[in-house]
Amino acid sequence: MYQFTEKVAEQCGIPFCTILKHLEKALSALFEKLKKLFPPPSEAPGHEKRMDKMTTILDRVEECFLQVFSKLGVSKEFLQSLTSPLKTGVKYVAVTIGDITEQHPYLVATLVCIVIGILLSQWIFPAILQMVGFGPLGPVKGGIAAWLQGRVFGGAVPAGSWFATLQHFAMV
Repeated sequence: MYQFTEKVAEQCGIPFCTILKHLEKALSALFEKLKKLFPPPSEAPGHEKRMDKMTTILDRVEECFLQVFSKLGVSKEFLQSLTSPLKTGVKYVAVTIGDITEQHPYLVATLVCIVIGILLSQWIFPAILQMVGFGPLGPVKGGIAAWLQGRVFGGAVPAGSWFATLQHFAMV
């Protein structure tokens, strides 16, 4: 996502921070609409339902990107040439993670730690945390992080949990 956004910003002469602000607003609004598609873990859908939901989600995210970038004067065809392969990859990864989580729940914790370690080695991690609502003073009201906190932990986030760790990284 970062490389995609950076490439569009560079080729169209739009400041990167301007694009991030527009995307944050648009993706937050989209997230509110998509909340209903994410059931609690005890109601996790099977593979086929997961594929259908990911297709719906990614199509809507792509529409959101197209609307934001079109308003900034970027060609729809250019954007779709970038988003199409990205959607395929993200869908495959997300559905695979869902399948593994459903079949091997303990393996997921290990994989999450590995992925977090890889992301920490890159400077993009703080931007991702900001985009999903982890702010310097805590979860941003109305963001994905605030929703996750309420959905998974409620008001009491255990020290050392994955959520607390992500919030810590957003605050430093």
